[in-house]
Amino acid sequence: MNLAAFQSLRNGLQHNAAPATSQVRKVVEVGLREELLASDLFDDVEVGSCEDSERLLVALCTYRADVDDEVAAHGIERAWAALAFHHWAAHAFLTEDGHVEMQAATLDRPAGRYLTVHLVAQRAPSTSSGPELATILPPQRRFAGAVNVPALAHSA
Repeated sequence: MNLAAFQSLRNGLQHNAAPATSQVRKVVEVGLREELLASDLFDDVEVGSCEDSERLLVALCTYRADVDDEVAAHGIERAWAALAFHHWAAHAFLTEDGHVEMQAATLDRPAGRYLTVHLVAQRAPSTSSGPELATILPPQRRFAGAVNVPALAHSA
C-alpha cells in the first residue's frame, strides 16, 4: 500500500476508534521486540510507546550489513503480522538503500481500540577490513609495523 493511502486509512481509523490502552501497548511493545530479535535479521532493537496518535508505538533497530533491504522489510512485515489485531490491519513501507521504514495501524474490533506503529530500521555498517582498508590507507600504513622510510636521493 502506498503511504498516502495508508495515512488516509489511519486518519479514518483515529476518528472512529479509541487508542489502545497503555497495557495493550506494553504487550505489543514486548512482542514486537521479541519477534524482530527472533528473526535473526535485527540487532539493537528498541521499542517504546508515546502519546502521538500516529505512532503509539515507535521502534528503532538495525539489520545486518549482509541483509538486503527487501529481506529486512519482509522480516518486519512478518513480525507485524504476528502482532496485529485480527479484525483489521494495514501498513506501508518506505525503503531506500540501507533504510526501511514501516508505518502500521490495527483495530481490535469495529469502533474498538486501535494501535499505530512507526518502525525505522537501518542497515548496520559493514565491519569488513579487507580490500576497503587497502584503498583508504596509504601504502606505508597498510601493514602493521611498517616503517616509513624516505626515498634516498641519488646523484648522478
